[in-house]
Amino acid sequence: MKFSKYHLSTDELSEVDMPNKRIIFSTRTATSILIEENIYQFAINNEFDKVDNEIYKTLVEKEFIVNTEEDEYQYIMSKNAEVRDTVNFLAMTIQPSANCQLGCHYCGQTHTKDYAKEDVIDKYLERIEFLLNGKDIYNGLAITWYGGEPLTGYSSIKKASKRMIALCKEKGFTYISDMITNGLSLKPKLFEELVKECGITDYQITIDGTAESHDTRRITKAGDPTFDIIMKNIADVTQTATYKDYGCNISIRVNIDKTNYQYVEPLIDYIKEMNLQDKVSMYFATIVDFGGNDAGKESLTKDFFAQKEIEWLFRCYEHNIRVNILPKRSYSVCMVEQKDSEVWDAFGNIYACWEFPYSETYGKGDSLIGNLFESKETYNMNATLRDWSTVVDSGTTWCKSCLHLPVCGGGCPKSWHEGTPACPPFKSNFKDKLLLDYYIRQKKEEIAKN
Repeated sequence: MKFSKYHLSTDELSEVDMPNKRIIFSTRTATSILIEENIYQFAINNEFDKVDNEIYKTLVEKEFIVNTEEDEYQYIMSKNAEVRDTVNFLAMTIQPSANCQLGCHYCGQTHTKDYAKEDVIDKYLERIEFLLNGKDIYNGLAITWYGGEPLTGYSSIKKASKRMIALCKEKGFTYISDMITNGLSLKPKLFEELVKECGITDYQITIDGTAESHDTRRITKAGDPTFDIIMKNIADVTQTATYKDYGCNISIRVNIDKTNYQYVEPLIDYIKEMNLQDKVSMYFATIVDFGGNDAGKESLTKDFFAQKEIEWLFRCYEHNIRVNILPKRSYSVCMVEQKDSEVWDAFGNIYACWEFPYSETYGKGDSLIGNLFESKETYNMNATLRDWSTVVDSGTTWCKSCLHLPVCGGGCPKSWHEGTPACPPFKSNFKDKLLLDYYIRQKKEEIAKN
């Protein structure tokens, strides 16, 4: 047996009043363990006869210790492929509208007042049924509504959802759905219809800091502010009985660069002041280029973003706002590796990545798989990004030798395709995140005991 290379570790923790201890994290299983320093030294030197038997069993179970002959990289890639081949939900992304009310400077889309008409919806359903019937492992359908702004195509969403829900009911399948929306039109009445009639229970809404920041960035095409409208919609929606009864969640995404990072903490405080802390979750993202539009020119350095992220996560914890601290095991970096998962726009075009539609850079050519109105035999099944596993295996990126691969998957394939390393903040701040996660778990245990 040998100690796995796919592990991370904090420093020895004397500086935080835990002498002769450290936290280790297996990226193979996304498991963290507090361990005695001497045990860790024995383990990394493969001196397992000096390790207590119960601890040894735990380290084996959590894959800190693996077979000596195992090629760990090949194991990870084989396991990923095995899991992808047994996914029992068909997951599709639909962009029912090419329109959006907002004119965000970092958006890479070209918007038009087009939406999916009845004949396009027919093709959505035809393609779904074809793919569901293609594998006997499927027992569910998962739809993500994206845009443009999907709610500008609400009539298309309603018509398509009704038919997809009926199809799943007929097959005895589970149907789940979520939406990425700017939140501008998400009034309680519309929200009730989306949940009860369309089965959409999870929503991602972007808020770029407090009003002072957000209203210089996420404005309407006419230049009007949106912060107060969107925040009122979130407050009103989360107060409905439907939000609680149907287990809904709104995840607030904050897009961050040098021009607005100082407004993130005030936004977290504002969410607490609005009494939304136990109703929404949050996460933080860097702004990157979108199809060569130079949107990432004001990006924070990776290390600075990682440092600030720890502060924001801790602030969320203090306010009881849900956040994810540690990454999970990633068997598929995103939909590009799931061959049946596709993105469809309002015209029936098919893509592998949801950042491709309505983009001048990626809307056509090799990025286009095909069109739903064309014969399946004409589809380009090797469209841009579909070869991501091959790219990783080739060593073109450094992912093949990276200890984070099992939880990262390589980051965003589109970013790598554009020549930009897609490493997540966790690579820079994992020591602090391991400590923060441990601290939060200990506090929860203390509360549970009392």
